[in-house]
Amino acid sequence: MFSFKAYLTRWLAAATQVALYTSDLIMPKLKTSAAAAAKQCSGGDNGRTCGLSWSKGAVWDGTKGVGQQMAAMSAIFVNLLPLEPVAPPVTNLTGGTSVGNNAAGSQSVSDPAALKPATQGDKVGAGIVTTIILVAATGKFGWMSM
Repeated sequence: MFSFKAYLTRWLAAATQVALYTSDLIMPKLKTSAAAAAKQCSGGDNGRTCGLSWSKGAVWDGTKGVGQQMAAMSAIFVNLLPLEPVAPPVTNLTGGTSVGNNAAGSQSVSDPAALKPATQGDKVGAGIVTTIILVAATGKFGWMSM
């Protein structure tokens, strides 16, 4: 929950790269958030712990954790993005080099009757493997519930 600001700032910054027309609206808000987040990173024993209430200025809100640090870091580093167009994804017509195969997987066995039926040994082996997996899973879940 505390890291949602981090994700939002990253997504907003990515939107400015994909749709340049949004940067005039989004980037000033991200710059303001970065300044506020940097001011909030003034708490804790070391004086560098970041809080999440950026509207409080340099008065640390008393919260600390990975989510708060991620949010502040994201707000600051998204401002390092260049404001220039990003090349669109390539296709096979615009410079892509991958060769597709629309018939992939269709060359499988055309006659299901040609498949060899499972032998008694195959069935016994499958039963043993299944039993081992079930016993191991039951043991793990039983151990975790203790």
